[in-house]
Amino acid sequence: MSRNSDKINLIDQKAYSKLRDDKDTAPKNTPRSSKYKYKHRKPEQQTSLLDFVVKPRPKTQRQIKVRKLHKPHLTTTRNNYIQGIKRKGKTRLKPKKKITKLKRSVRCYRTVKKEESAVTEKKNDAAPKDCSKFPLKVYSVELQVERLSLIEPPTSIESSHAKEIHSIHSRRFRSYCDNCTRPRLKELVKHLLQELDRFQKRAFAKNEIKARAHPRMVLGFREAVARLRINKVKLLLLATDCESCPGEYGLDKTIESLKFQCQQEKVPYCFPLVRRELSHTLQKRAQISCVAILDCDGVNATYADLLKEIEDARAEYKLRTAL
Repeated sequence: MSRNSDKINLIDQKAYSKLRDDKDTAPKNTPRSSKYKYKHRKPEQQTSLLDFVVKPRPKTQRQIKVRKLHKPHLTTTRNNYIQGIKRKGKTRLKPKKKITKLKRSVRCYRTVKKEESAVTEKKNDAAPKDCSKFPLKVYSVELQVERLSLIEPPTSIESSHAKEIHSIHSRRFRSYCDNCTRPRLKELVKHLLQELDRFQKRAFAKNEIKARAHPRMVLGFREAVARLRINKVKLLLLATDCESCPGEYGLDKTIESLKFQCQQEKVPYCFPLVRRELSHTLQKRAQISCVAILDCDGVNATYADLLKEIEDARAEYKLRTAL
């Protein structure tokens, strides 16, 4: 058989019909315009409203982080942070409140003072027979006085720092203060506290865990003493009208020990405002007696001016008390 034979072009009927059917069912080139986009579909595959629904893309980690940063300020609080977290260990139905030695001594001194004033009033107003109605109260007062050691002589720290009461001293400006309260000093302290409070609230709104780890300032004697031990305090602010409370763990001895520690570690301290003014500046309900400033970034100029003003106010106090 030669190579140019026509027998090679012959195919059977079955193969021919198969090729013809495949040619008829071959996909046709459909127009790509939006008008004829879905014309080639079967009737059950025609367009519906679901074809026009836009599915949202899954958010990336970066988008979630940006959204958290753009939240409104002051939305995060401690209760929201703790809410929904199961605490480990045992929990009490009625948790006990921990009372510090300082608070306990202040409370005892207040009760002693109240009972003493009540007894003296009764003695002065009533007859001697009426005074026999209060033997238990007088006895309890004497016991509390002995327990608080209110009649103890002053220690070495108290005697070295104690000063005589001058005419400039009063209930609102007690004898432990060693600088004058000038208007410029008050203005600088208020500006410093307001700015640091604003920075701290902004940090709490962004990330509460980091803000609690690196606070700008702390309030109260206990927090101030704890930060002084680890040399974290840049400036200590004390109220000028703290309540008088003698004793081993009283307020008077606590303030004197704070002053002594600041002088030893060369930490600046001052007495600029009364308790109510400090709480009003920081927008707190309770009166504030002590503020320890830990970080002054952002208000360094105000901090430097405040240190100069403290030196001038202390020099003025020495001149006034020397007269």
